[in-house]
Amino acid sequence: MKSILFRMLLGVGAIALLASWNVRAQEGAYADARQLVQRVQEDLHHVGHEDARNHKQSDHIEEALKHLSDFDKGLSNGKFAKDRLDDAIDHMKQVVNGNTLEARDRDTLNDDIRDLQHLKVDRGNM
Repeated sequence: MKSILFRMLLGVGAIALLASWNVRAQEGAYADARQLVQRVQEDLHHVGHEDARNHKQSDHIEEALKHLSDFDKGLSNGKFAKDRLDDAIDHMKQVVNGNTLEARDRDTLNDDIRDLQHLKVDRGNM
C-alpha cells in the first residue's frame, strides 16, 4: 500500500515539475523579442512627443505602436505574428521618411527597424 501511494505521489510530482518547466519555457521563448518590442515602443513614444505637430507622422507612430502591441500580445501567447511585425516596420519606415525628425531620432528609429528586421529573419530566436 505504501509503495503504491509513494509511486502515485512521485508520478504526480513529476508531472507537476514537467508542467512548470513547460510554462517557464513558454514564458522565456520570446523574452528577448519582447524586450526589443518594448524598447522600440519607448523610442516611438519619445519621437511622438518630440514631433507632436506632424499629424501624418503621429498617425504612422500610432499605427506602428498598435501593430507592435498586437505582435507582443502574440509573443506572450507563444505566437510569432510576422504580418503584425511587417506592418509595424512599414509604418516606422513612413515615420523615418517623413523628414521632420531630428537626426538622432531618425538614427534611433533606423536602428530599431534594422533590429526588428533581424528579429523577423530569426523568428524571435535572438
